[in-house]
Amino acid sequence: MLNVEGATSEAQLLELMALRAAGLPPRKLLRLFLSDEAKPAELPLDLPTDIDCYHEMIEQALPLAKEELARCRQAGITILPYFASDYPVALHALGGARPVLLHAKGDLGLLQSPASILGIVGTRQPTSEGLTAAHRIAYEEAEKGRVILSGLAYGCDAAAHHGALEATGRTIAVIATGLNRAHPEAHQALQDRIIASGGLVLSEYPLATPVDTYRLVARDRLQAALSAELLVIECGAKSGTMHTVRFAEKYHRPIFALPPHTDRLPSLEGNRQLLQSGRAKPW
Repeated sequence: MLNVEGATSEAQLLELMALRAAGLPPRKLLRLFLSDEAKPAELPLDLPTDIDCYHEMIEQALPLAKEELARCRQAGITILPYFASDYPVALHALGGARPVLLHAKGDLGLLQSPASILGIVGTRQPTSEGLTAAHRIAYEEAEKGRVILSGLAYGCDAAAHHGALEATGRTIAVIATGLNRAHPEAHQALQDRIIASGGLVLSEYPLATPVDTYRLVARDRLQAALSAELLVIECGAKSGTMHTVRFAEKYHRPIFALPPHTDRLPSLEGNRQLLQSGRAKPW
C-alpha cells in the first residue's frame, strides 16, 4: 500500500527507497526528488540531471526496495514519500529535517486535520497524580473530538493513549522503530489496539529498525511538529521530554504544562521551570 498516484509516482518511490537503502543521507534525498518548480534554475549545459547520476546505484539497490515495498504492502503499511500530495503539511515546518518517507499503519486521514491534534508527553515514571491527569485529560479532550498524539512509551504516553481509547476517540502514536515492532515490547498490544480503534501509528524508519537514543530524540521532533498544541504532564529539568519542548518552541507550537502538585519531587522540576520562565502556559 502506498499513497502516491500512478506508475510514475511508484517508480519514483522505489527510486527513493533504493537510494535510502544505498545509504544516501536524507537531505540529499530531499533535494534529489524536489519538483522541477522547486529546484534552483540551472544553466542549460545539457548535463545529466541529479537523479540520472545515481542510475547505477538505484539499479543495484532496487531489488531491496521492491522487497521492502512488498513486505509493507503485505503488512498493511502505507509508505508516504515527502513528495506525495497527502504528506502532512505540518512536517514541512521541519525543512531539511523532515522525513523523506513516512511509514504509517491506520487512518492517515487523522493527519489532515492538524488543528485537532493535541500532543501529550511526559516522564516514563510519573506520580500517581500525573498518571491520572494524563489519562483524564486525554479522555476529556478525545470526547471533544481532539486527536491525542503521544509516543507509546511507559508512563504519561501510555496513559494518554489509553485515555483517548477509553473515550472511543482517536490517538496517534509516533514511534522510533520500524512498524513491525513496538517499543517498549510490552506495548505491542497497545499499538495494535490503537490501529484497530481507528487510530494511527507512524514511523520514519524501515521495517525491523531497532530503537536507539538518537531515534528517540528524532521521534520527538515529529511529535512536536504534528501537534497543534503540546501538553507536558510531568517531567524533570533534564528529562527527554524537554527535547520535545524545544522542538515545539522551534516550530512555534503553543506549549502547556500541568502546575506541579508538590515542590519536593525532581520529576516535576521541568514543569516548574517551564511555567516560571513563561515557556509554557498552565493547563
